[in-house]
Amino acid sequence: MVKNSKKTRAVVVAAAFGLFLSTTAFATTANAAKVSNGVACSKTGAKTKVGKKNYVCGYNPYVTPTKRTWMLNDCKLSNDLLIQLKDAEENMLLQANIFGYKTLTDLGTALGGQEQKDVNELVKAIADSEAVMKNTLCKKGK
Repeated sequence: MVKNSKKTRAVVVAAAFGLFLSTTAFATTANAAKVSNGVACSKTGAKTKVGKKNYVCGYNPYVTPTKRTWMLNDCKLSNDLLIQLKDAEENMLLQANIFGYKTLTDLGTALGGQEQKDVNELVKAIADSEAVMKNTLCKKGK
């Protein structure tokens, strides 16, 4: 009889412990913050995946106030590319100013041909990139 009660007691303790674990796991996942663009996060560079979307924690250029938030990984990559495009535009504008042109459009018109097309494509790529980032990739709630 003593053996039986020890066995029963062990089963009851194991069942109670299992029930405790299952309810705390459920409560934790139920209370977990939803991950989407603009939701606060704590560690810069942290990554997570929700469904088919990959998110990274960082400073989203299109969400204010400026604080660490989850953003689509594509938002971060697009912002890095946009910075490179703007640097290229700034370098071209500096060169244009050296030759007396105030805008890239003025320089492109003076050069004509392929150079004019390249300048126009750069300006359009910057505008298009900013629009896609603002309205889609980096938009809060995506």
